[in-house]
Amino acid sequence: MLSMKLLLVVSVMTGLFADQCSLGDLGIAEFADKVTVSNIGSTADAFVSVKFNHGQVSLGIEAGKSRTAIALAATRYTVKVLGRGDSDWISYKDTLLRLREQLQELTLSSRATPDQVANAATELTLVLSALEQMNGSAVLQSCSGKLVSGVTSQVTVNWTRTADGTGLWVLVCG
Repeated sequence: MLSMKLLLVVSVMTGLFADQCSLGDLGIAEFADKVTVSNIGSTADAFVSVKFNHGQVSLGIEAGKSRTAIALAATRYTVKVLGRGDSDWISYKDTLLRLREQLQELTLSSRATPDQVANAATELTLVLSALEQMNGSAVLQSCSGKLVSGVTSQVTVNWTRTADGTGLWVLVCG
């Protein structure tokens, strides 16, 4: 049955590209599964991939813009965003690990002001979340979700900088 669905999807997609029509013209737009990825930051473009059960779409999303990935007969999605390290020699994950160590030291420092400790603790939660989303990768941060028929799933990515200038992605799957 799955192979029949895939054959149908390939046939429909071939027709779309050949005839340059849209999903709406075929009357199947209401059955399409959609994931909209919004880059809510204002400083960095995001390079993301949206993986569905049967395929994957790669998108470049400018800062402040959104793009939608569409699939048919999918039940789950995973969005991956490409992290940026400090240089060619330090991976994104290593950058986050170094930042985590610095923030942990600051939160435990007796010389830090209460404001510095509070800011470091807030930034530390973002870094820990980003590290958790690395899932063993050195360069990709990801989150997943279930698709609901007729509902467009929303994902946000935001490149943010910490007090010391280190950047990281805040990735939220809704």
